[in-house]
Amino acid sequence: MGYGVAKAALVSLTLSAALELSRFGVTANAVHPPVTDTGWVTDEVRDAVAADDRWMGVAEPDDPARVIAWLASEAADRVTGNVLRMA
Repeated sequence: MGYGVAKAALVSLTLSAALELSRFGVTANAVHPPVTDTGWVTDEVRDAVAADDRWMGVAEPDDPARVIAWLASEAADRVTGNVLRMA
């Protein structure tokens, strides 16, 4: 239950920051990446993710990094108050 509460708090913080900081031209977004292979993913975890999500599986570190880089770019200068949930 603590995980869900913490996640909801992060979503609320993101929206609040976007509302408060927009007048200064600052955007605030959050990225919810999938299970990402950071060197600690075991075969058991990989199999469980594959069984649950046949389309994507375990992400590589570059996958969320590209989304974050886009959010930090001028291309996303009008995107704020969002939680990008990656598949």
